[in-house]
Amino acid sequence: MANFDIDEVEEGLLGFAWDNLSPIVRAKALENSKKTSWIFGAGASHHYDLNSRGVPVPLANSFFEAFHNLPTSEGLHAFVGPFISFLNHYRGINPREVGSWSEDVELFMTTIEDELNELMTKAKNMELKEDETLKLYSLAGVFTNMTFIFANVLNEAQNGPSPSAYHFLLKFCSPNDTFITFNWDTLIDRALADTGGWDPNVGYGLKFHSSFDSSWKLNIESSPSFNANWKLLKLHGSTNWLVPYTSIRFDKWEMQPLVENSDEVFLFWQSSLPYDTFKGRWRGGYVPTCYGYYPPNLPNDAFDEKRLSAPPGKVFISSSLTGIYSPAKEQRATGIPSSPLLITPVRQKKYDMYQKTIEQLWEQAEGALIESDRIVIIGYSFPATDKRSLTLIKECLEKRADRITLEIVAPDAEGIVSRLGNEYFKKAENVVPISMRFEDYISMLWKNSPTLMKSAARQDKNIKDWLYRIYLLNNIS
Repeated sequence: MANFDIDEVEEGLLGFAWDNLSPIVRAKALENSKKTSWIFGAGASHHYDLNSRGVPVPLANSFFEAFHNLPTSEGLHAFVGPFISFLNHYRGINPREVGSWSEDVELFMTTIEDELNELMTKAKNMELKEDETLKLYSLAGVFTNMTFIFANVLNEAQNGPSPSAYHFLLKFCSPNDTFITFNWDTLIDRALADTGGWDPNVGYGLKFHSSFDSSWKLNIESSPSFNANWKLLKLHGSTNWLVPYTSIRFDKWEMQPLVENSDEVFLFWQSSLPYDTFKGRWRGGYVPTCYGYYPPNLPNDAFDEKRLSAPPGKVFISSSLTGIYSPAKEQRATGIPSSPLLITPVRQKKYDMYQKTIEQLWEQAEGALIESDRIVIIGYSFPATDKRSLTLIKECLEKRADRITLEIVAPDAEGIVSRLGNEYFKKAENVVPISMRFEDYISMLWKNSPTLMKSAARQDKNIKDWLYRIYLLNNIS
């Protein structure tokens, strides 16, 4: 052992050793690395296609293709009627031909919202014509419907084995790093949880009212094996964050939750057994953080009786089609129907709903970016319409002028840098465009694993002793 020279260990064995370090040991070895904030756009999750259909988690321009190829568009387990009806009546798409129709989902939703806002303004001013009234109801229906379609397409696309590119990325992350994402999917959530060093009860930077872990509980039953300081900040919401069912109210022509004045957010983590949901339409077969079209109902005791009661002089009524979704009478489930909390992909993204929740995440993101030595942006195209995100990054670079290295990882990274121009990046210490996909970037990082392993062995005698034993076993002839 005294003569063991780390530099004589072949690189392949060093990479093997780095890969096989436990997450807690690897985190300790990286704890003095530069503090990095990782920012993810849709391109970061697009690599994942381990669901039963082999369909990648979609980008904006491939969303409806994924919708057609996943179970969301098949059968009666997902409610897509308002969407199909709108395409038929206002886009001239025959229901039988929807499978061959596609459009960039951001453009689609922007058009829907623009028309919806225009007609809702007319409705409030009592200026609607008959045909506009019919279109307004259709627009309101499809706008609400799309929130559930978004969530279900993503839940179906990510419903597969847990390992993803995010898992491999975490092998190179300091325990003091922060992860900021504009994505709704939960691939990175699962990757973080799988390390044993991230606790979803506190790791999102949010205080959830309750969490669904087989049943509604105050907290998920979790005992992390070590404490990393990782925070996952999901600035556009998440498919597994739930709020009271939210839709456009026809009496006020405003988007409102079923429970008024509600700012409570609930976390869905996992369930392999049936739970109460709308009309009892539970479906099994989903991995942790994923669920079928209908998420679990929220617990009644989360809200006081006054907020659950009809206003004075009014009563609640409900109606739905019978004999369509099931030949038998559907059950009446307990609890409050829920919606996923998503900031939908429109050109002018709005943050009014659950503003307090979303704002605190943006504030934490700003704080993390300002404290960073390095910012790595993966799979984010810097769209000109996403003004708030662009402003956030630019202002953070300015507040720590010449002290933050910025890496942009995307197939068109050099084009992105060129498009934004020197003015946008002038306060960065260094800008490094890396023109490749996320999974190729992981391969690039992996080439540095022998160097990391050598450094860890030199810093920690226990790691060096372990490497020596692995080295001896490898050289037994």
